[in-house]
Amino acid sequence: MYKLSLVATALLLGGCAVGPDFSAPEHDDISTFMTTEAQASSEALIGWQQIYQDPYLQKLITLALENNHDMLIARSRIIEARLNSDISDADLWPDASIGLTSEREKDTSNIANTHDLKAYFNWEVDLFGGNRRASEALLAQYYATEQGRNVIQLTLIADIAQQFFALKEIQEELQISENTIKLRAKELELARIRKAGGIISGLEQRQAEVELESAKVNVPKLRHQEHIKINQLRFLIGDATADISGGSELSAQVMPRALPTGLPSELLKRRPDVQQAMMRWHSAMAEIGIAKADLFPKLNLYVEVGRENNSLSDILTANSAVWLLGGELLMPIFNMGKNLDSLSAAQERAYQASVEYEKAVLIALQDVSDQISSFQSSEQIYDAQHSLVLSSKDYYRLAHLRYTNGVASSLDLLDAQRQLFSAEIGLAQAKNNRLQSMAKLYKALGGGWYETNQQSDIATEKVTE
Repeated sequence: MYKLSLVATALLLGGCAVGPDFSAPEHDDISTFMTTEAQASSEALIGWQQIYQDPYLQKLITLALENNHDMLIARSRIIEARLNSDISDADLWPDASIGLTSEREKDTSNIANTHDLKAYFNWEVDLFGGNRRASEALLAQYYATEQGRNVIQLTLIADIAQQFFALKEIQEELQISENTIKLRAKELELARIRKAGGIISGLEQRQAEVELESAKVNVPKLRHQEHIKINQLRFLIGDATADISGGSELSAQVMPRALPTGLPSELLKRRPDVQQAMMRWHSAMAEIGIAKADLFPKLNLYVEVGRENNSLSDILTANSAVWLLGGELLMPIFNMGKNLDSLSAAQERAYQASVEYEKAVLIALQDVSDQISSFQSSEQIYDAQHSLVLSSKDYYRLAHLRYTNGVASSLDLLDAQRQLFSAEIGLAQAKNNRLQSMAKLYKALGGGWYETNQQSDIATEKVTE
């Protein structure tokens, strides 16, 4: 649609359009940044609803896409850009107007009335394509604005998901802390009984009290962090009073089992920031044509057709008909180099836009490479942390058993408690990091990833304990 619209504009009314024609650059070799998986060709784009399968998270994203203030501004900018493009297109066609003029004039001896009823037509013939290049530039800006909206939308979806997962991590840490408080309260009660029986000293009882209070300290900190995350989500949604209390816990969130083997070779065509940079480059190239056309003559044609009579009542009679046909050819001769400087400035802007495009390409490739590595690393960290939790639970079970049987000291039990608490908090963080990496990779890939036709359904799993 983008290319067809610009071609139609360029061919309108025929004729020569000075200045360079823009062609989209090709990037055949991106292997420097992309892994083997990332270079695989594929076809079926997976939408965000299939990546983020939690119904409550989907609801939050939908609300944000409808109500987020940045999205509302972006939609308005698209409408504005479309109207500006339409205004420029109007310059390609003749102007027509109609007017009624009445004059009363006195010379040395007579007073005369003159009445005109005329239609006026004026057309600047686009001999060298200046108006067509202007229309092309504004149409490219319109598409760049659309891609700017897509950048905001892609970022918003990722931000909502990341904040949602971070909130769920905080809530899981709260649950771990509250469970730990209950567990340590029981351990303290046991320590008091053993102290009363003379089995342990007051020092060991105090150690149990310290462990309980240290667990309690985490709760208000986490409550504050939870409050901040809820407010951040409300801001992104665009509703300061939205209820942010639903959604599944981290362990129930769906994750891809492995990095899909169909990551796109067409990444650069789908990344909206890259497409936006390319369209801005296109617009800047068209502006060279505008500046170059100002170096050549401009041809204006005009026609006046109507009626003219000294009496208003007789203005429609046959002998009142008048017409005028004319043309004007203007050629710039001397303006202190203004037009040449304008052309040079336009060429520099086009060069800057081309560099910005190349920069956007490199950023996109680096982003994907980094996020693929982060995604794979988060999987490995999660597996290791999961194993650590299992070992820590067994360590605590054995330490508690030995302590209650009087074989181990309270120090062994306290060490096992600390190890288990730290491991469980680390696992909650690993779950969140895993989901965060998925969201970042989804964003880096331009809003989705691809799979082969043989793998039509996304392979997923729950983040299990």
